[in-house]
Amino acid sequence: MLEYLALPAWNTPPTSVDSWVAELSEAAPVIVTRESSTVTWLEIAPLRLKAYVVVESGNATAINFELHALDPAPATRAILQATETLGWELHEDDDSDDDDEDDDEEDDD
Repeated sequence: MLEYLALPAWNTPPTSVDSWVAELSEAAPVIVTRESSTVTWLEIAPLRLKAYVVVESGNATAINFELHALDPAPATRAILQATETLGWELHEDDDSDDDDEDDDEEDDD
């Protein structure tokens, strides 16, 4: 699984979840599941893409994208296009940093 974290750029105006749905719908239909007033899930089944959206005051403030496809390129392109259009930044989640910290802690023992 590949993960990305999307965050608004410093000068990005508030972005609604509906704006994200509209942008991601360019790639394929988006299923929206509102878990609570602060959490919404987005899913694009054909791309095997899920997104955990943190919502504050009715706007998206952070999105964790999970790409489950063997070929993540189509989902990655959809995310990149949406983040660019909406003025957000995209960061690849690098698990190796967590692994290195765990190794350092073991070395200290």
